[in-house]
Amino acid sequence: MLGLVLGTAATGCSTSQPKRLVYHYEPAYGVADAPFERVLRAQNALVGGNDARLLNNGDEFFPAILEAIRSARHSVNVELYIFTAGRVGREFARVLAARAREGVTVRVLVDALGKRTGGLDRELRAAGVRFEVYKPVQLWQLPKTGDRTHRKIITVDGRIGFTGGFSVDDRWAGDARHPGEWRDVVVRVEGPVVQQLQRLFFQNWLYATGEIPDGEGDFPEVPPVGTLRAQAVGSTRGADVSPAKLHYYLPIQAARQRIWIANAYFLPDRDIRRGLVAAARRGVDVRLVLPGRHTDIRLTRYAARSDYDELLRGGVRIFEYQPAMLHSKLMVVDGIWTSIGSINFTARSMRANAEANLAIYDRDFARQAEAALEHDLARSREITWQEWRQRGLCDRLRESYASLYKSLF
Repeated sequence: MLGLVLGTAATGCSTSQPKRLVYHYEPAYGVADAPFERVLRAQNALVGGNDARLLNNGDEFFPAILEAIRSARHSVNVELYIFTAGRVGREFARVLAARAREGVTVRVLVDALGKRTGGLDRELRAAGVRFEVYKPVQLWQLPKTGDRTHRKIITVDGRIGFTGGFSVDDRWAGDARHPGEWRDVVVRVEGPVVQQLQRLFFQNWLYATGEIPDGEGDFPEVPPVGTLRAQAVGSTRGADVSPAKLHYYLPIQAARQRIWIANAYFLPDRDIRRGLVAAARRGVDVRLVLPGRHTDIRLTRYAARSDYDELLRGGVRIFEYQPAMLHSKLMVVDGIWTSIGSINFTARSMRANAEANLAIYDRDFARQAEAALEHDLARSREITWQEWRQRGLCDRLRESYASLYKSLF
């Protein structure tokens, strides 16, 4: 946290042009209408011919990821914020090393602040894995300390991809049965849109290594394997606008039926808050599933709660997940647009971090996502306006204090 504070403070003195974060979009059409598809294509191509499956918790997504890696014939690319040397980390290292020894090109890029690999990185390099650290923290580079990759991208042979909120860490193992097993979702996607995820990976790989990818498994021709339309959306500190914010803001503004969101760190700016309230007031069913008392950063929970008053009074329904830490970044709008990835509703995700989400424009997949959210809602406690206004003085003081640090999260 100290590094992030120092990095934020240092970059705050920059004389560069600030990122544009305020946008104007009040459509007369909905998310399911053709004009909204054109808006999506303005961010990135909406690619057809894909197949996707939603994976719930580590018991589902870790075996699926490892199975895909074991099947790799040409390339495996991994970009993560956190990689630790626990049981899950050792299993990943074993499988990645085995593929590298068989001649598969294996690239692993881990953020400097999330690298907790012990000796696993040395073992991986010895096996032929090209293991790199994204922006190592150096004393003379403190202004860049806050510039992190928060992406979670894995691609195999340019044809199979995964993204979500996960990390290679034991906290993501299990099935959210108790506080030691985090709740998260991952999407496994196959088809042409994987090339978009892979391009996002190579943005940061090129920065870290200078390597120009030209291997057989890097950018092959990928035939259609399904009917889903999808797009990958990435963001970085250096962009003049915030693709991360636009990714969430646009469907909120165009929603006509429902907006269901599960997000681990929910500290939306004024535009997003106003957009959610405006949607609720025009009859949209707006529901937020947020972390309850089981959270890894208590300060962010109190900071998030400082916005409950505005949201609840505006008609937004808020639910706090009870069994474990909720780490998902899942959003479904109007039963057709679904987003899964790494983007939180925080200043860091919108302004600074390298992030990546996959948006899927398909009603059948949206039903998968809504089923997962319904399961989370059933395990959550709703916070009502009547209950909220009666909370104690200590909670009010904690919220006021935590709200001072929103821009750092």
